[in-house]
Amino acid sequence: MITFSGRFKTLCYVLALLLCAELIPAAAFADDETAVRNVRYEVTGELVRIYYDLVGPLDKVHKVALYLRREGDGTFAYRPVYLTGDVGSIVFPGEKRRITWDFLKDFPDGMQGVDFFFTVEAEMVQTPGVNPLYWIGGGAAVVGGVLAIVLLSGGDDNPPPPPGGFPQPPGRPQ
Repeated sequence: MITFSGRFKTLCYVLALLLCAELIPAAAFADDETAVRNVRYEVTGELVRIYYDLVGPLDKVHKVALYLRREGDGTFAYRPVYLTGDVGSIVFPGEKRRITWDFLKDFPDGMQGVDFFFTVEAEMVQTPGVNPLYWIGGGAAVVGGVLAIVLLSGGDDNPPPPPGGFPQPPGRPQ
C-alpha cells in the first residue's frame, strides 16, 4: 500500500524531472531564418489592412517595416506613417499578422492609380544580454536541485530537539 508521503515523493520526483527537462530550451532547435510570406491587403473605407505571416524563431523579437510601392515605377517606395498593429520594432513571429494603415491621413486627397502593392520587410533584432530562456532554465534548475536535495535527504518526520545550553527562564517573583 502506497502512503500519502510515498505518493508525494513520487510526485516531487516527477516535478523535478520536468523542471530539469525545461533546461533544454526550444529555441536551441529553432531555425534562425526570418521570412515574410503571404502578404495580402484589403481596402475598407479609409483604412487599408495588410496581412502577412512572419516566419522566424518564436522567442526572438523582429523589426517590421511596411512599404507602399508601384509596379510601374521601381524607384517609388513610400513608408506609411499612420500605422497600427504588427509593425515596428517589437513584433513576434506568427501567422495572420495585421497592419492597419489610415491612408487618408497620409494622403488626404486620395491616391491615383491601380498599380500599388505592399512589401513587408522584417529583420530579427539581436537583443543585448542573456536570453530570458536561460534565466527560466536556471531558475528551474535551482528549484529542481532544492527538491532533489529535500527528497533525497530522507529526513525523518520528527522535529529537531530544542537547542540546549540555555538557562531556564527565571521564576516569577512571589
